[in-house]
Amino acid sequence: MLDWKRTMDNSKVLLFVITEDTRSLTTMILAAYYIGLGKDVVLCVQHLNEEESMVRNEKLTSQAVKDYNRGRVYLSDLAKRKQVSVFDNITKSVQRAIDLCCGNR
Repeated sequence: MLDWKRTMDNSKVLLFVITEDTRSLTTMILAAYYIGLGKDVVLCVQHLNEEESMVRNEKLTSQAVKDYNRGRVYLSDLAKRKQVSVFDNITKSVQRAIDLCCGNR
């Protein structure tokens, strides 16, 4: 088994941060996987800016931005249905992860 996967599997709480300046497809897939397993997950989901999104010096088309944001909406919806905390603010999501680690539900 991969070391990073073993570490994630054994973690008490998993924090996934999906920022407004990345596609984050792998992160979204991993988050959905661990939510499906019933792990304690906290999400920070930021949407891509529809006006001008750049990822690694590449300007995304408006259709690409809509597609990536749709994936973010689907993940957020799944998370909320599974009672997973979803934030758009990194500081708040980190604080929630700390609270969960300390046993504060």
